Amino acid sequence: MSTESSTTDFVVQGMTCGGCASKVTGAVQAVAGVTDVRVDLSGGRLSVTGPVDEAAVTAAVEGAGYAVSRA
Repeated sequence: MSTESSTTDFVVQGMTCGGCASKVTGAVQAVAGVTDVRVDLSGGRLSVTGPVDEAAVTAAVEGAGYAVSRA
């Protein structure tokens, strides 16, 4: 787990609509340490700000039903 607040980018596969983006955003906002979540639906990108554990973010996105990898 990082102790610094930084932004980490991910690529999310399977987001096709605003509902998908909202589902991913909600799942990632629940991860401890997350201070900001930004989803670029058209680019399939997820930016997460905060001192977060990348594995926890990955698990949250996968738990929401989407494939994810580090950008």
